[in-house]
Amino acid sequence: MLAQPQRTRRIKAIKPTPEIKPLHERSLSLFERVFPAESSAKAIERVSPPRTAKVISKLSGIKDRDEWLEKYGQYCTFDSERSNILQTHSSLSIMLANGYLQTEKYFGYDEARKRLLDADKCLMLGDIRLSVSDDELCEIAEKKARKIELKLKTEGYTYFNYTYCSDCIRQYSIEPPEFDGTYFEVHHMFKETFSDQEVEEAYEALNGALNRMACPLWWRRKLRQKQALVIEQLARDLRTVHKKSSAYVSEFTVRSKRERAAKSEQLMSDLFVVPEDANPFNEFESLKEVAGRSSTSGIQLASELMVRIRGFEECAKLLGHVGEFYTMTAPSRFHSVHATGIPNKKYDGSTPKEAQDYFTKLWERARALFAKKQIRPYGFRVVEPHHDGCPHWHMLLFFEKGQTIEARKILKKLCTEENPQEFKTSTARFKPIRINPKKGSAAGYIAKYITKAVTGSNIETVTCAQSGELSVLPADAAERASTWASTFNLRRFQQIGGPSVTAWRELRRLGQGESGKCEVANSMNTTLDNISRFALEKVRAAADASDWAAFCIAMGGVQVKRKDQTVRIHYQIPDIVDRITGEISRSEAKSPLFATKYGDRPANRILGVAWDSVVVISRRGTSQVLTEKEIQAQRKIMLGVSESIHSWIEDERYLQPSEEEMAFLESCAIEDYQNMCLFMDYEALSSVVNSSDIPCIASEETPSEA
Repeated sequence: MLAQPQRTRRIKAIKPTPEIKPLHERSLSLFERVFPAESSAKAIERVSPPRTAKVISKLSGIKDRDEWLEKYGQYCTFDSERSNILQTHSSLSIMLANGYLQTEKYFGYDEARKRLLDADKCLMLGDIRLSVSDDELCEIAEKKARKIELKLKTEGYTYFNYTYCSDCIRQYSIEPPEFDGTYFEVHHMFKETFSDQEVEEAYEALNGALNRMACPLWWRRKLRQKQALVIEQLARDLRTVHKKSSAYVSEFTVRSKRERAAKSEQLMSDLFVVPEDANPFNEFESLKEVAGRSSTSGIQLASELMVRIRGFEECAKLLGHVGEFYTMTAPSRFHSVHATGIPNKKYDGSTPKEAQDYFTKLWERARALFAKKQIRPYGFRVVEPHHDGCPHWHMLLFFEKGQTIEARKILKKLCTEENPQEFKTSTARFKPIRINPKKGSAAGYIAKYITKAVTGSNIETVTCAQSGELSVLPADAAERASTWASTFNLRRFQQIGGPSVTAWRELRRLGQGESGKCEVANSMNTTLDNISRFALEKVRAAADASDWAAFCIAMGGVQVKRKDQTVRIHYQIPDIVDRITGEISRSEAKSPLFATKYGDRPANRILGVAWDSVVVISRRGTSQVLTEKEIQAQRKIMLGVSESIHSWIEDERYLQPSEEEMAFLESCAIEDYQNMCLFMDYEALSSVVNSSDIPCIASEETPSEA
């Protein structure tokens, strides 16, 4: 018999599960933009609970139904719960879905489910849903403020209402406005020890705090800050902020800031700045044009920073100092994602603000050690985000010769003392570079970081010190860096050492060239000797010429202390300032500027610059912000007045005085500069004018006798 061939078993090949790709928020389709919740639910619908043999054996080993539902019933109901979360937060659904997929891929299904549920709780601030649009957030602010306003109207401005409203506000994780409430907290027996002025100031502060809590703008500002911080940190916790998804900040925050900026630009374009006593028929600048010239606008900010850096470099050359460029990186616990886009398991949930505080404390310790070694550096510090939103510092510092080695040792020790096992070389935390003038200037080392953070101009590609090149346009990278800094309230550029830049800006407001000199001389209204006048004019001329090196020397040097600087900023409560003499009137109760719009006492504001006992007023005069309709209304009023005067002249109801008569009237006028009024000398008038022509002449006669 022939042997029958042995049958072989066919084993079906198991098809690998197709990889679930996340949604790219910067390149969404039309359907994904219009229906984000449905698109997100569809993207994660194939993510299912684990079906391993271990899980199946556990499921089959539990016979009690209640015990089975308690431990594993979540797997049956989470699909609908997941869809409800995405539908509730539809504006953030794509970010939540991508974070859910990322977490499930690297940490498992249970961790992904937990983080999605935590995100839902995090986005609910009491009865306020933080995933709403900005318009809806403004409506919520109106309702919250209106509720407190009605309570104050019915129950009054009392300290009990302040404590009650403060507790209500703290339920939303918002700190209420604070003030010194010692008078209201002490026992009534000790309240007699307070003076009348202290009691009045206490009630003014109380009213100001209550009015703030009843203001929709105050609520809007607080809710916007809370929304931005919560959503941005949530995006970092879900690992959706990195070079392969959304660099620096989340797409939601970028879009929100962009929409609000567009609304603000449109609003400022429709408003015009009208100087005081200006002719309404003149052409006025829009508020947008005036804001574009401020020191905080992109081009102006970058230009001023480069001028100051160049000035420090010139001072260093003059004094024989050497420059160093340092890069300081935070430990691994502050980084949410690796350079490859893989989540960092060492990340402890720290925010960029906490990372900035880490660097700030590190620099405080370094300065204390520098002071013991008589090391006084000067220069600039720039804060820049990594691709995952974690900040790092770039520092351009100048030292005296022989101090750089000790400075490097101090900074290296401080930067590498936490978890030294994380890195192989110390340059991962602290990277020093000695500036070689033959290879390039000191300003060139830091110019790239300033341009990348402010305008993004003259840069072809955007790189990150941690992850390399980013697929972001330079202009978009600058916008994202600005949004990142404003969201977490980080100061990106800070001067170290040197004179006050505020004094520099105030002196530049006085005028240019000869007009600036005259402005200084007139606003002083004080006799100065030649040496004092030369010293003050030397500082003003250096600021006017944009010469930071000369300004530093005129102010006392690059290492001068604030109290020893030639010119200081003069702060004062805004009050009635005489336009002629520059003197301050202390009639505070009558001044409209002495109280804020909330009714409490304002903080001191910049009035000018002070040299010894002389105050040079740099902020004189006021301006109005008017719409085009309001300007047109003023023009119509002026045209109506002009036509009325012309009709009076034609009807001979108005006779213009001759030059001789005008000269006589001016000689009889007594000007009161303090109160800006004109008084007439009636005794002089009575010698040439009959008393019947002028009723109530200032004499001993009564009106009835006259």
